[in-house]
Amino acid sequence: MISFIRSSRAKKAVAAALAATFIMAAAGCAKQGQQQAPQATLVKTMQVIKRDTPLVYDYTGFVQAQQEMDLKAQVSGQITGKFFKGGDTVVAGQKLYTVDARTYHANVLNAQAGVANARAALAVASLDAERYTKLYEQNAISKQALDNVIMQRDQAMAAVNAQEALLENAQINMTDTTVRAPFTGRIDTNAVEVGNYVVAGQTSLVKISNTDPVYVQFTMAEPEYLKLSAAQDGNGGAALDNLTAVLSDGSTYDIKGKIAEVNRGINDSTGTLTIKALFSNPVRRLLPGMFAHVQATAGIKKDALLIPKRAVTEMLYKKFVYVVGSDNKVTMKEITLGPSVGRLFVVESGLNGDEVLVVEGTGKVRQGAEVKAQPMTEADLDTTEKTQQK
Repeated sequence: MISFIRSSRAKKAVAAALAATFIMAAAGCAKQGQQQAPQATLVKTMQVIKRDTPLVYDYTGFVQAQQEMDLKAQVSGQITGKFFKGGDTVVAGQKLYTVDARTYHANVLNAQAGVANARAALAVASLDAERYTKLYEQNAISKQALDNVIMQRDQAMAAVNAQEALLENAQINMTDTTVRAPFTGRIDTNAVEVGNYVVAGQTSLVKISNTDPVYVQFTMAEPEYLKLSAAQDGNGGAALDNLTAVLSDGSTYDIKGKIAEVNRGINDSTGTLTIKALFSNPVRRLLPGMFAHVQATAGIKKDALLIPKRAVTEMLYKKFVYVVGSDNKVTMKEITLGPSVGRLFVVESGLNGDEVLVVEGTGKVRQGAEVKAQPMTEADLDTTEKTQQK
């Protein structure tokens, strides 16, 4: 009897232990199932902005001198004088250098003597030709004798021309011992100093640049060039004749520029056109080598669709955005972008204007993913960017 009771109690204990184990296992499976359930991704979103917007096309360029040359010595010799300081603004014709002129002065004197001798010989030959001509007319000499004298006169005349050419060349070399500014411009700080020996046509003396006006060179895509060529700015002027330059510190240059030079054709590899815009530079604020943004305004677009630049994702040279639907799931949409407006892009096609876009967190979502949206405003774009920079 006692044995039977003990056996029953043991069976009940085993059954209870099995039941507890099953319950714990079921609870563990349920907990594991809950952990595997997908969680909505937290993202920041913004409604597409719709408002009248100036269409401003922005291009990165760099400043070039309108005229620039590497001034080289035209004669060989030792530098005997330098008449400027690095960075000076000089005017056309201003004396910059002198080269030792003693040898060249002697060459001029020698050439002048050669010319005098040749002219004297020509005078004698000319008198002989006149006298022999009269004798021939009197049948006193043969035609052969006259021809010989006339030939000697012509040779003497040729000798005069040759000596005058030598004199002119010697005078040019003498003039070139004084180096003058070829045009009004600014002098480089790297210049040859007094005492150095220079070689004609080889030694670079100094670089000079004309910085008023200046060019800003940039490239533009073919479709945009066609569009801007026919466009007008907000004041009714031609878009490409009313360009704005924005400098590297964010300041706007206070003088408008215009297109001055357009390359002969489209670059085959990039599909872009190289353009030079001309800007007046009376106070020399723009210096060669500076970076500048050239902006062209192509009127105002009514009810333009604007989206944050950070909302745009690029894949295989195409632009996409993530649109949050009413079910909090994202859909990827391809878009075509227009010009930028500050931290925004103008959307040419792909959106209706009533969409909500993922602005921050685009790298964490995929097509069809569920998100938890945290709305933000246009003003938050500046705040968010400053926070990220810190």
